[in-house]
Amino acid sequence: MKPEKLVQHLADAVRKTGYRVRTEEGNFRGGSCVFAEERLVILNRRMSQEERADVLGRVLATESLDTIFLLPEVRAFIEKFLPPQEPVASDEEVKADTEPAESPPDAPSDAPAAPPETDRGDAAP
Repeated sequence: MKPEKLVQHLADAVRKTGYRVRTEEGNFRGGSCVFAEERLVILNRRMSQEERADVLGRVLATESLDTIFLLPEVRAFIEKFLPPQEPVASDEEVKADTEPAESPPDAPSDAPAAPPETDRGDAAP
């Protein structure tokens, strides 16, 4: 997807999450903020389309996007900015962690061992 089209899709998604997108000129990098109770994403007019897409992608990575339709390519772009997730254990891994391990058949049992017999010399033959 061309960068211009990607920025358009990202900006539309940002608006659907409740932000107002503005493009301004100045000495700043761009990003999101809340000003006078209004959620804003401000893009620098001097930014390339790729830089604008990065700013919008970072903002969207902080939002819940469950109710917003996004093209798979747009969603994949946003996922680049999500923090890494811990792997989720499967049901079998959880079961293996909670069940006691079986002891091998020739392993000693948990019963106390009888004391070894000793030859005291005073026992009758």
